[in-house]
Amino acid sequence: MPSDSNALIAELVGELEPVKPLRFGTGMALALAAAGAASLAVIALFGLRPDLAAGRFDPMHLVSTGLFLGLGLAASVTVIVMSRPLVGSDHSGWRWAAGMAALLPLAALIVGLSRDAGAALAGPGDHGVQCFWVGGGASLIVFGALVWWLRRGAPTAPDRAGLVTGIASGAFGTFAFALHCPDNDIVHIGLWHSAPVLAMAVVGRTIVPRLIRW
Repeated sequence: MPSDSNALIAELVGELEPVKPLRFGTGMALALAAAGAASLAVIALFGLRPDLAAGRFDPMHLVSTGLFLGLGLAASVTVIVMSRPLVGSDHSGWRWAAGMAALLPLAALIVGLSRDAGAALAGPGDHGVQCFWVGGGASLIVFGALVWWLRRGAPTAPDRAGLVTGIASGAFGTFAFALHCPDNDIVHIGLWHSAPVLAMAVVGRTIVPRLIRW
């Protein structure tokens, strides 16, 4: 029996090769590089906001853009941690950032309801649609990087990993396009800048689990 057991073990491990462990720092560097590439692509294609180019900063723009950046960072940290399953790991930290970012669409709803209905709906719709599509397009750069990272790991909750991947990429995509978008209106920001995050969350939850099965 011992010899048979040894032969069985040798047969099972004979073709195995060592795998380089995933490092948290490398994963974060990848996510930040993808977010930087998305931002540079938006600036190269559409240009930088005039006030940012002139060294001026609008308070609403700083707050809203900072919230999306914080959400992108927090969700990316969660995705990278989920790629390396560990007993007792906490994957809920991104929810706090999501709760803070959710204040933007809530504020947009309150302000929009307080305005004249016609005025609230007569905003620059074409520009809002551009924010949505370009922000979503920029999100795909981060989305691809995070999915590639997850495929190298072994996430034990593919559905949740897909959802958070979509949120991270959508937040970074919105941050990227916000560097160009000159609109500081809270209704515009709460509606059109939040929309790519929600859309990418649905895309991630739907598509990513099929791509990272192991």
